[in-house]
Amino acid sequence: MSSFLAQARFRRDHQWAPEHMSAYLDEELAAQARGRMERHVGECPECGRLLADLRVILDGLHRLAAPSGGVDAARIAASVRLRLRGLAGGQ
Repeated sequence: MSSFLAQARFRRDHQWAPEHMSAYLDEELAAQARGRMERHVGECPECGRLLADLRVILDGLHRLAAPSGGVDAARIAASVRLRLRGLAGGQ
């Protein structure tokens, strides 16, 4: 593959990879997309670190105990979404 085409593929995959990492970790990507992700994180230290960081976060979340005592998970999730929207809106 020419250097120009390789650089274009890298840039395209670099934009694509972060928004598909969650699906990759959840094993929701098709085989071709999984291969694309694995190739890119093998070539890109930045995306490799991001994927590794996401794995650490997910591992930590999976180790947390399930809520008990009447905790309303839907209410908590709605509250978090509202706060995130406020942050995105510059508030």
